[in-house]
Amino acid sequence: MSSSEIRAQKKQPPSPISSLPEEIFVDIVARVSRSYYPTLSQVSRRFRSLVASPELYARRSVLGRTEQCIYVAISKDQTSDIHWFTLCIKPNGGGGTSDHRLVHIPSLPPMPLQGSYVAVGSSIFVMGGFQDWSITSSVSLIDCRSHTAQPLADMPKAVAGSVAQVIDGKIYVIGGANGHSPMKSRSRTMMEFDIETEVWKLKSRLDWEQGKVWFSSVAMGGKIYMRTCYNSFVCDPVTSPDHFVKDEVLHSKEWLGSCVVEDVLYYFDVRGKCLRAYDPKLRSWGVVNGLEGLLPRGCSWSKAASYGGGKMVLFMQTEEIWCAEIAVERRQGGEIWGTVEWCEVVLGGNFRIMDCVPVAVLL
Repeated sequence: MSSSEIRAQKKQPPSPISSLPEEIFVDIVARVSRSYYPTLSQVSRRFRSLVASPELYARRSVLGRTEQCIYVAISKDQTSDIHWFTLCIKPNGGGGTSDHRLVHIPSLPPMPLQGSYVAVGSSIFVMGGFQDWSITSSVSLIDCRSHTAQPLADMPKAVAGSVAQVIDGKIYVIGGANGHSPMKSRSRTMMEFDIETEVWKLKSRLDWEQGKVWFSSVAMGGKIYMRTCYNSFVCDPVTSPDHFVKDEVLHSKEWLGSCVVEDVLYYFDVRGKCLRAYDPKLRSWGVVNGLEGLLPRGCSWSKAASYGGGKMVLFMQTEEIWCAEIAVERRQGGEIWGTVEWCEVVLGGNFRIMDCVPVAVLL
């Protein structure tokens, strides 16, 4: 390349975006879906500064929008710290179609392994877990609007791998490991966090046998549904916090990585290669119809998260991480049918999804 060509390149006019007045620039980006923000933050320093600025979210709040987002806690090898990703749509540049990808959120620091995660409003509470293989009682609050984290008051006890759900403005953290082994659940306590007052309370000693490891939990109809290897339990933490009822029908399936859509529990049965549904009112299991041959084969585990409007996202591990968006509906006669909106590889490499958290971000 000649020196004249180099000089010509250096004299190229700046991008029209960079010359926009700040107010117009903020207004344009405020109207873009937040799923693009991790990608935009990599474009330039100006974009990176804007997507973390309070001015942008103040403008979005004026527009009066709430956006459903999926946040994913990922460990590289199930022993390293947690890094947070979000499910994003990225332009394909091809024919107006789009790719779906898990994009790392670099502004969030590594967090403890085997912590408990719950979404409240536009935030995620991260509680306990293993930090440098020591159990911690720390609590962090992730602001999903600015992708920043701040510490909150510690829990009364240090635990890892607990059940955590939100009922009536309170977070309940149940059981978990309080020793060095993540495969043993020794804690028989329930801790309650009042979201409004930010005060922790130790509630009670629980009436189950020690040594049980929690594999899955969901909240439905004001109750918490939990599963160990040996039993499934139902608890009403408000009216009967120290009483756990065994549910043998619920436990007849190995429900793991489950989610709730319109008061029905769903999970993907990797052995049976089907999406199963449990209706707590009917106390019965069923199989979601219409998905045969539409999901990847040979997945070793799965995680599901509700996605609003009668939908869920289902993450599946093969040699890569797949994700499918599935709409579910109950048809005449009571059968539940599913429609796959899309199904793609969203992350390659040796990673493991530890949990996925749906967050309704108030904008």
